[in-house]
Amino acid sequence: MIFYRTILSALCVGLLAGLILSATQMAAVTPIIIEAESFEQEQTPLSQAPLSHGAHDHSGHSHGDSDGHHHSPDAWAPDDGLERTLYTVFANVLASIGFAAVLLAIMSQLQLQGFTRLSPVKGVLWGAAGFIVFFVAPSIGLPPEIPGAEAAPLGERQSWWTLSVVCVGAGLLIIAFTPLKYKLTGLIAIAIPYVVYIPRHEGAVFTHSDPAAVVSLTELHHQFIIASGISNLIFWLALGFISALFLKHWVHKDIPLNTRP
Repeated sequence: MIFYRTILSALCVGLLAGLILSATQMAAVTPIIIEAESFEQEQTPLSQAPLSHGAHDHSGHSHGDSDGHHHSPDAWAPDDGLERTLYTVFANVLASIGFAAVLLAIMSQLQLQGFTRLSPVKGVLWGAAGFIVFFVAPSIGLPPEIPGAEAAPLGERQSWWTLSVVCVGAGLLIIAFTPLKYKLTGLIAIAIPYVVYIPRHEGAVFTHSDPAAVVSLTELHHQFIIASGISNLIFWLALGFISALFLKHWVHKDIPLNTRP
């Protein structure tokens, strides 16, 4: 019964949070991406221009489908406008369902085992922790990228993103829910991704032929990092809050919970 309720809750929570994320992206993030793409179109002849552009915020959510490098002219991409928006919303909702499933499962088990008693306020704190794990921690090493930005190879970035998320997530859980003598282990786990190799691109971030365009792209890049951060913060706080509501009022309804001293 708990498993069934958790899966249904993940679908509902993911849908709501994914729509919230999409709305904040369209309001604050998408305009920056569109403006950055205009510089790419100026730089590349139309016959050689990649069919798809986008940006990535290192949170598991993509805006478009770019990996920081140009795509083959034969690559498929949704058309600008409604089609692109619908695909972005669909991708956000799918990713949000996955995040909701993970968050609900962890929150549920910790509450069932008596480690915590969840409330909407604590749900917001859990959402803040998710924001730190999935956005802040990866962004320290690999800041979000806009179209036209040069970056390290995609495979290296994906591997390091995974390492940072796993280590920081495990470290926070250790610090929050283990005895004092183990908390130093949590701090070590958090530090691991930044001690090992962080993928770096050697050279300029933007290589546009117009120096003024490079200045504009650099400013847009800074704006994109801030906008992506705000968008993801809203998303994760909403995800944690809604997840706690579903756990409290449905998933764990009528289920006696263990209490720990």
